[in-house]
Amino acid sequence: MQILSKETKFAHLGKPGTIFSKGFQRRLDILKTLVVFQDKKILDVGTGLGVWLHKFAEMTDPANVYGLEYDPELAVEAKKRLSIPENILIGGAEQMPFADNFFDIVFSNEVLEHVQDDRKAVQEMLRVLKPGGVVIAFTPNRGWPFEQHGMFLNGKYIWGNIPLLPWMPRYIRQKFSPHVKNYSNADIKRLFAGLPGEFIYHKHVFSGFDGLARKLGFLGRRLQKFFHFMEKTPLHFFGISHLIVVKKFKQ
Repeated sequence: MQILSKETKFAHLGKPGTIFSKGFQRRLDILKTLVVFQDKKILDVGTGLGVWLHKFAEMTDPANVYGLEYDPELAVEAKKRLSIPENILIGGAEQMPFADNFFDIVFSNEVLEHVQDDRKAVQEMLRVLKPGGVVIAFTPNRGWPFEQHGMFLNGKYIWGNIPLLPWMPRYIRQKFSPHVKNYSNADIKRLFAGLPGEFIYHKHVFSGFDGLARKLGFLGRRLQKFFHFMEKTPLHFFGISHLIVVKKFKQ
């Protein structure tokens, strides 16, 4: 754990991925079994440095790949990395600068927990989505026993995995982690309740555990396989993140 200033930016906006890690690739491999990306128009909400955009551009026309980023500094860096930089726009998820019914896929990787109004954000995701298109979102699962976004204590930000904080009563968790949300299954259902879409997939995924495999060698790889096997059992309930796919109703 690290003790940092309470003004540390990533404490409030999230820490973007700098490379397309093996863990990200594993998530993409799962998504490929659920969703067709080929020739689709795709929006990455909270694109950060744009590491997901490169992968999406390999599966569709690069002109069909768009990013939306709240942090202007990150958006500038992402523009440098994308072949069509004008497709990266600056803005919040609650008010997207896109027309209605524009995208086939709206993607969000660990972003909903950081926005100020998550309900408004998912409303916007569905608004810019074509009928029959899908919202794909990964977001923290309250069943996972570690708060992966750190916490605030005595005016300082403590960066690291905080054990058992997600399992505390909500008012206690929010006292120490007011900067981020996590979600129970019921929270996810409420988030989308009454909106023009239906769940076609909702389960939980575990971390890639790449660091564990590197550090512990054979034992780490066995633990990695064990946790990933758990995704195929009811114990997926304890996964680190929800994976949800919501299909917009056809009009």
